[in-house]
Amino acid sequence: MANFGILLIDKPADITSFNVISQLRKITDIKRIGHTGTLDPFATGLLPICLGPATRLASYISSARKTYLATIKFGFRTDTGDVTGKTISTQPVKEISPVDLQKAISSVLQLKEQTPPAYSAIKVNGERAYSLARQGKEVKLTPRPITIYDFQIINIEADSLTYQATVSKGTYIRSLTEHFAELTCNMATTTALKRLAVDKLELSQAVKLSDLTPDNWQKHLLSPASVLTLPQILLSDQETIKFMNGSYIEMSFSSEKEFLVIQRSKLRALGIARLLPGNLLKPAIVLPQ
Repeated sequence: MANFGILLIDKPADITSFNVISQLRKITDIKRIGHTGTLDPFATGLLPICLGPATRLASYISSARKTYLATIKFGFRTDTGDVTGKTISTQPVKEISPVDLQKAISSVLQLKEQTPPAYSAIKVNGERAYSLARQGKEVKLTPRPITIYDFQIINIEADSLTYQATVSKGTYIRSLTEHFAELTCNMATTTALKRLAVDKLELSQAVKLSDLTPDNWQKHLLSPASVLTLPQILLSDQETIKFMNGSYIEMSFSSEKEFLVIQRSKLRALGIARLLPGNLLKPAIVLPQ
């Protein structure tokens, strides 16, 4: 049976993404495992995990847009931006009119950059930002480009609100919550966070970590062909041999895109390739078969 591919995990609260990997190593007896984008310990939801040689494909999944469901509470802020941190400021909750709410939503959708929170895994002079923040040291992070593809209010109450947002890679929902609250003349903290989707992958496809055993985990293993959204190139059996040996392959069209390479006769993923000038297909990642 296959010993590499992608597992979609429904991450529970109160464990780190690394803890998920640690448990999966014991369940699968595979050492080479990596996630495709960290979820904070308090967060839940979809966590795609790459096993074995499929870890080489992690960047193609982590770069995809992601959808989150966030619940926020108005009236206070914490040092971490979520309920796991210490309260650093409070203020009375200002009522948000429908007009002000729509203005705030419109402003959020126009965001083009965001400064990551001090409590993040970004490295500053070789050290994690959250490590510096915990030591009480000043953390200066530069704004990064982001895109907010969609932002919808799911529920709103007197002092809390739930929204759903689809965002680009590198967007911090904790910071998005604080910015949205400021647009309504409030302050707020993220109290619950669930990742609903990563590109075309949805939480409904995921399996709970507690349901996996050494006997059943392979039943939930997905092939790269069913996960990656790269354009595909189908190769003949003869071309497949060339690709697996790392040889260039002449194509009948030109493009600068990367492709997921599929063996036509067996519909199996062979790896990733780039089309070079001269219509030559160059293997970039070759997966074992």
